[in-house]
Amino acid sequence: MRNHQEDASLPDDLHVKFLNVFTQHRNQLYSYIYSLLPNRDDAEDVFQRTSLILWRKFPEYDDSSSFFSWACGVAFYEVKNFIRVAQRKRLQFRDDVIQQLADEKAGISQKKLNQRATALQDCIQKLRDKDRDLVDQVYRNQTAIKDVAEAAGSAIQTLYNRLNQIRRQLTQCIERTLSYTGEGK
Repeated sequence: MRNHQEDASLPDDLHVKFLNVFTQHRNQLYSYIYSLLPNRDDAEDVFQRTSLILWRKFPEYDDSSSFFSWACGVAFYEVKNFIRVAQRKRLQFRDDVIQQLADEKAGISQKKLNQRATALQDCIQKLRDKDRDLVDQVYRNQTAIKDVAEAAGSAIQTLYNRLNQIRRQLTQCIERTLSYTGEGK
């Protein structure tokens, strides 16, 4: 069994030869891998692994044959291995299934949002007139609380406290409404 240092180093003449021939075909090899794995990150990973294998196996390379053909053969098996491992790791859906799931999720979210908005409007109508006016001024008209407080002759903190109480009331009313109608699910 060879140790790691022996695997990582080639004799100087083989080292130079490998670097020359690899540099010459590097871009072609990457393009070949990328044509088999169109995801750039996956292609880069396989290219790195292939490069290391080529480095380690270079002493076995017959220099009377094409380096590029030999490198493509190694790359082909690395691509196949990568695909096999990737398929085991993740559950893959067809594009149409993914689109259908996304559409359903978006539809459910929009439906819930619409239900909550309707419940909110109903709950606002159930507020006392004074509270409904405060909500309208602050949220619908976007009047600054400072200005509302001055106009009403109230302290700002008093209005903040009242708005917190109103928000809690509205939240409870919305939850009751949705659970009563069965739409909150």
